[in-house]
Amino acid sequence: MRYARFLAALLALAAPTASAAAGPASKPACARELAMTETSLIKTAVRLQTVAKISQSEQCETYRAHAAVVAKARDVFERCSTGAAREQDIGEMDGALDRVKTAIASACATQ
Repeated sequence: MRYARFLAALLALAAPTASAAAGPASKPACARELAMTETSLIKTAVRLQTVAKISQSEQCETYRAHAAVVAKARDVFERCSTGAAREQDIGEMDGALDRVKTAIASACATQ
């Protein structure tokens, strides 16, 4: 699926921004949360790369899990990022959420 490859590439590009944004965050917990978020985004992007090879029910599960990771990442970026990196990160997560919701609606309508 082209969508899965595109989304994986997008997240791979978005994830490094989390580390860069950790610098200005004044809360010590934010640095840890941003690092965990980066790891989660990478893991879900890797899992999305297998979506073309799995059953429809597994695809739906993968898309839903991805949506949850992206929604959580958005919350972390909103709390912990600052400046232009914050706006960019939130915008990327909003776009990723829109795309995965479209994929869920398309692929999982019967489930």
